[in-house]
Amino acid sequence: MRKGQTRYVFPGSNTPKGFFSYYKEGLLGMEKIFILKGGPGVGKSTIMRKIGGALLERGHDVEFWQCSSDNDSLDGMLVPALGIAVIDGTAPHVVDPLCPGVTDEIINLGQHWDETVLNRHKEDIQRLLREIAQFFSAAYRILGQAGEVWETWQKINEEACPEQSWERLSEKVFCGDQRPVRRLFAAAITPKGVVSLADSITQNCRRRCLLQGPPSKNKVLLMQRLAETAVQKGHRLEIYHSCFQPQKIDLLLLPSLNTAVIDHAPPHEKLSLRPGDELLDTQPPLPDPNGRREKAEELSRLFHELLDKASSELLQAKHRHDDLESCYIKAMDFEAVDETQNRLFNKILRIYPHR
Repeated sequence: MRKGQTRYVFPGSNTPKGFFSYYKEGLLGMEKIFILKGGPGVGKSTIMRKIGGALLERGHDVEFWQCSSDNDSLDGMLVPALGIAVIDGTAPHVVDPLCPGVTDEIINLGQHWDETVLNRHKEDIQRLLREIAQFFSAAYRILGQAGEVWETWQKINEEACPEQSWERLSEKVFCGDQRPVRRLFAAAITPKGVVSLADSITQNCRRRCLLQGPPSKNKVLLMQRLAETAVQKGHRLEIYHSCFQPQKIDLLLLPSLNTAVIDHAPPHEKLSLRPGDELLDTQPPLPDPNGRREKAEELSRLFHELLDKASSELLQAKHRHDDLESCYIKAMDFEAVDETQNRLFNKILRIYPHR
């Protein structure tokens, strides 16, 4: 039997606007959603990883949602062909059932912890929660500064985008019923720095159009126009937003055309080039009146320095979160968690016995 294919995306990210989530948009098309509840360290990520692995072995393609605040954890596991998802429904991405027992179901892992053990660690848990909040607050303050630098950097890079660039790209991408649009992140600001999953997301694309040039509003507008055109033409579309500007787009995926359009600038500047990638220069060389090129380079350095500082704060938050998990791990009955996992997996197989 063919083993299924894995791909990774971010459903949310730490951004200059705070934590920004596209959970609801990412769940588009899911017919059955299992929502895992419970504290840190109770086994949510392990359950998603094990069930996802078992479904991969059965030949299903699986999409794993990576956690932007813990590179080793998962926020979700989706099987698009089955329309099924298992997700972490706890803060900061709280998810509650919209149609309980029909399309959505809560799996409460908190029923498997020993409250007497947790109460013995009450003061440690409360202290760690306070410290985690403080580190996240510091990270978001720094990211807010980075966001202002990014906006200034973009403004310096502004040039009139030649109309032929839009026309040429439009002709290259589009060859034809309007469909809903999934929204996610292709990159996130994490404790390990900025992580891009663009290679994983576009692994099946025969064609990738890479927009060359520094960050600019030209590319922002170009991506928006491409997305609007794709929707108008009825193409199935996945929109991936920028972790630096969470309402802007930095990657478009058109599965029906096996095509992706990627802003080949931070956070995707290290994207591995493949044979057949089409490079489109969206901006001529930056003119240099009054040292604008030097100013742009200075802003780039400052932006990346601020990102490094923010990631350092996120790493400190992760260390405290690891300590918090250890408090909950001591209180957990993991044999009971395994039984819950097995029941959930068997329920999935009963729902979709022949798929």
